[in-house]
Amino acid sequence: MIKKDQHPGKSSIQPIPINERLPKRWVLAKRKYGHTQNQRDNETVERTFMNLVYQAKNLLKHQHQTAFSRDFRGHNETDAFVMEVFICASVYLYLECSLDYCYRIQYQFYNCHYEAEIRKLLDGYVLRNRAKEVELQPSFPQFYSKVLEVQDSKHIISL
Repeated sequence: MIKKDQHPGKSSIQPIPINERLPKRWVLAKRKYGHTQNQRDNETVERTFMNLVYQAKNLLKHQHQTAFSRDFRGHNETDAFVMEVFICASVYLYLECSLDYCYRIQYQFYNCHYEAEIRKLLDGYVLRNRAKEVELQPSFPQFYSKVLEVQDSKHIISL
């Protein structure tokens, strides 16, 4: 649910009431799978994602883009599945723990000068079946603008 703030043109996402929140899937995955192959795979996906975000930020910092970057692992006020998100004007990276307790990466590029370099990192990724290119709706630029509009400004950064 989106509610208008006192600031003109700014919106904020209202939290899900506490009694309606689902537990974070990644926490349940760790409890359910402990020291299994699935958990080791999940940890590999998580490390890969963190490396992708780090590399993307380093590559893109010369373009002085504005980005939204947030670790949602400790927060379930809006979504039980999202773990971390990074989006700027040319790259979208999203880490989630799905219903089947598997960590997955979603990504998209939009006129990204470093797309080939970031794709090379993805191509070297062992668990390639856990990464999927998506198409943001209604379009990448509109999605990106809406993220900057509705998300808390403390998670908006300059690269």
